[in-house]
Amino acid sequence: MRISLILLTLFMIATPLSAADAPPPPKKIVLIAGKKSHGPEGNGIHDYNWSARLLKTALDRSNVKDQINVEVHLNGWPKDDKSLANAATIMIISDGRDGDKYSEALHLESPERVAAVQKLMDNGVGLVLLHFATFAPDQYAKECFEWTGGYFDWEENGQRKWYSNITTLDNAEVQLAAPDHPISRGVKPFRMKEEFYYNIRFAEDDKSLTPLLTVPALKGREKNGNTVAWCRERTDKGRGFATTCGHFYDNWKNDDFRKLVLNALAWTAHVEVPKGGIDSQFPTREEIEKAETNARE
Repeated sequence: MRISLILLTLFMIATPLSAADAPPPPKKIVLIAGKKSHGPEGNGIHDYNWSARLLKTALDRSNVKDQINVEVHLNGWPKDDKSLANAATIMIISDGRDGDKYSEALHLESPERVAAVQKLMDNGVGLVLLHFATFAPDQYAKECFEWTGGYFDWEENGQRKWYSNITTLDNAEVQLAAPDHPISRGVKPFRMKEEFYYNIRFAEDDKSLTPLLTVPALKGREKNGNTVAWCRERTDKGRGFATTCGHFYDNWKNDDFRKLVLNALAWTAHVEVPKGGIDSQFPTREEIEKAETNARE
C-alpha cells in the first residue's frame, strides 16, 4: 500500500497539468489617476494619485492577490495605450468637466480617447469610475449609459445647468440597495462624511442597471435620486461600476466603503468576489511608499 502511494505521488509530480487543470492567468487591473486638483498633494481632497496607490497596495495584500496583477498610472492617461491591451478592467479617478471649469474626465478627453475606450469595452474590458470622473457632457450620454449605466449630468443645451446635484453631509447613513450582489459581499450599511453627487442621469428602464448604495438624507428624485453607487452588466459581457463617492481621502479608512470599491474592481475584472468580500487593511502613506520601494527592488 505504501509503495503504491509513493508511485502515485511520483506519477502526479511527473505528469504536467493539462490546460484545463492549470490555474487561470492573473487578471490585469489598471488604475489610472488624473492630476491633483483642489489644493496641494496630500491634503486629503481629490487625492487621485494617492487613492490609486492605496487601492493597489490594498489589492496586493488582499485575499485575491494571487488572482490579479495591478498596474498604476499617475497624473493622467497612460502614455502607451498598449498597457491597456490586456487589461481585464480599468479604473479612472480624475477630474471631470463642469461647464468651463476643470477638464474632461480622462476616458472622455477627446473623440479619439472615447473611440479607444469604446474598443476596450467592445472587447469586454470592465470600467470603474470614482467621484468626479462620473461627470460627463451630454454628447457622451450614450457611451456613459452603455459603459457604466449613468453619469453626473451638468449640461442642458450646452449650458452649465445641473440635472444632477452635489451635497456634503457630515455623518450620512449609507444603505445597501442590492445586498445580494457580488459587489456588496461582506459590506454592511455604514456612515460617512462625503461630498455626494446624486440625482444621477440614468437611462430609462435599463434592466442591466443595479443601484448599490443609496443615501436617504439626500432626498433626491423619486426614482434612483439617492443612488451614489451603481453597476451595469453590458451585452458584450463587460461590466461597469461607478460611485460618486471619493472626495475625502480619509474615507478609505472606512472598511465597508473600501471593501465595496475593491469588490467592484474584482467583479468588473471577472474575478470571483469571495463570500465575505475582499479583505484588506487601510495602508498608511508610509506603508504605501514602502510597498512601492520593495516592489522596485
